[in-house]
Amino acid sequence: MALKSLRIVNALKGLSVALLLAVFPAQAVVAQGILALEQDPRQMALDVFSGINRNSPPATVALKLSQLINAYRFRCTRLTDYQVFSARPNMIDVKAKCSGDPLYGVTVASNGYVAVYGGNGMVSPLDRRDGLIVSFAADGRLESDSRVTAGEAFDETVERLELGDDFNLLYVLGLFSVLLAVVTAIAVIWLRMWRTRKGKKRRHRGIKPMAKHAVSASSRVKDQLLKESEQLSRKLYKHPSETYIARGKYGKRRFFKSRFWATTYIRFGWRMFEVSSPEPIGMPDMEGASDVAAPE
Repeated sequence: MALKSLRIVNALKGLSVALLLAVFPAQAVVAQGILALEQDPRQMALDVFSGINRNSPPATVALKLSQLINAYRFRCTRLTDYQVFSARPNMIDVKAKCSGDPLYGVTVASNGYVAVYGGNGMVSPLDRRDGLIVSFAADGRLESDSRVTAGEAFDETVERLELGDDFNLLYVLGLFSVLLAVVTAIAVIWLRMWRTRKGKKRRHRGIKPMAKHAVSASSRVKDQLLKESEQLSRKLYKHPSETYIARGKYGKRRFFKSRFWATTYIRFGWRMFEVSSPEPIGMPDMEGASDVAAPE
């Protein structure tokens, strides 16, 4: 009984297949399979990728982009503009503008990868400087593109410079300010060095930046100078003769005319623009002072 029922079921299946082939020709079944393949987002992404790389008609690329956006449940009733924003060997980024909707971003790759995003204002507006913009009329035909001749590009650049671009202007001003500051700093340093070498006072002559300078003062004289000076910080003193006394990392006491170079010596040990010790204001016994450099 069971075998007889199985035979009846198989006979009904065969009859149903025969009726299907009789009503729907084989060509229609094949067409339905192709239509399902065309609706696959991966296949549509490959079509867009190959169409852009092979310079297919813009209308064809626009149709595939519109279908791809709709496949991801975004609204795109009619695609009006698109722009190839970034093209890499295996990936392409496209900006697409649909009628009545903000810009969409579509990324397609050679392996079928696809991503659709935007529609909420997150994609920046179309800019002709980013790439070619293709526009379409209401009937879907190519209306215009953003190609410009060399003369038009030159005129547009001149107009943009004349009108002024805030970003470019700030960039140029900032770069100019940095260069001016560097040149000014170099000029001031060398001018101070030149004045030091050409100074009338003997103790200022022959002083070179970063050169070892023998200060003719003993430890007793330096102690007296520290007593007469005003303490500005833990290692920095200022003598009434407008000379700064700086104590280095190893306790060495040096003399400078500039607080900046004195601070530099304290922190980094750089003996730049060092000067001789000033004359003590009051010191009854000058036996400690000599023309020989002190060991300290």
